[in-house]
Amino acid sequence: MSHFIPFYPYPVLILENSNKEKYLIITDIHIGFEDEINRKGVFIDPKKNVEEIIELLSTIIYKTQIKNLIILGDLKSSITVITKSEWNNVPFFLKSLSKLCNIYLIPGNHDGNIIHLVPKDINLMSIKGMEINNTLLTHGHTLPSIGKNIDKIITGHLHPILIKEGSILNGQKVWIRIILKKKEIGNLDRKIEFIIVPHFNQYSYYYENYIYGKKINSKKNKLPLLNNLITKKEWEMEQVFFISLDGAIIGSEHELNEILYKK
Repeated sequence: MSHFIPFYPYPVLILENSNKEKYLIITDIHIGFEDEINRKGVFIDPKKNVEEIIELLSTIIYKTQIKNLIILGDLKSSITVITKSEWNNVPFFLKSLSKLCNIYLIPGNHDGNIIHLVPKDINLMSIKGMEINNTLLTHGHTLPSIGKNIDKIITGHLHPILIKEGSILNGQKVWIRIILKKKEIGNLDRKIEFIIVPHFNQYSYYYENYIYGKKINSKKNKLPLLNNLITKKEWEMEQVFFISLDGAIIGSEHELNEILYKK
């Protein structure tokens, strides 16, 4: 059995497997997003930003002494193409960190053609994700099969930010923990703990505002895997927790609906 714990106050999850091996888990770095923001008039130096991310991750690796890093997808920002910034900075990012740890990359929806940027010593996983004991790790945009052994699912993709006017945490990254349950044969409840990891990109709040602009008038769920479990696979949300980067419980199911659905 594996178990995990957030590494407060960072958007990093620590997972330990049954053999006591530990992994750092991060998601949604979006290297190359700076190009879009720069075109909107907010200048962020792409190389400097990547260097800062490498420095922060190096510090975390040093503090934890954990030599395995799992990236849950959206390492780069463009969806189907590879920009000049991504050509320059994605390999640099991976080569720099591979000197410190083993890297496992699960492609996200923004990682089109990522294979051309990945050095040979990087573990490029299936787009469906990877399993460690009883835990499924996946980006969240695909619909992988979920075996009977799985009781924990860890995803990214959502970029969860708390929108609560008047709160000092308004606009801040949050963890989301959901307990899903479903009636199984014999009328017994099966439960899955669903964890949504905050995005690692420190500028992602600007990314959301400048890239996506006005809110979209629709009710499309932004996390396909969770939506599929609830609407097609008949799972129910038993409990929902919003947790700040400092570890405080700050929200519940109401805030989840605000984040999950585009308006």
